[in-house]
Amino acid sequence: MIAEERDDKLEHVRLQLDMVMMVHTSTGKERTLKEWDFVLTEAGFARYEVRDFDDVQSLIIAYRS
Repeated sequence: MIAEERDDKLEHVRLQLDMVMMVHTSTGKERTLKEWDFVLTEAGFARYEVRDFDDVQSLIIAYRS
């Protein structure tokens, strides 16, 4: 997920993950929290939690309605 505020010390890791996504998918992309909210709502999830780690990735836990 694209965070509003990014930690510059991990920028090279983010760029590497972007390259991996481009190689392994034809339409893969990073999404903002607003975009994830739309996707999860349209998929029928009633609520979700975003867990941030001291890393470049986040965990989204989605709950069905």
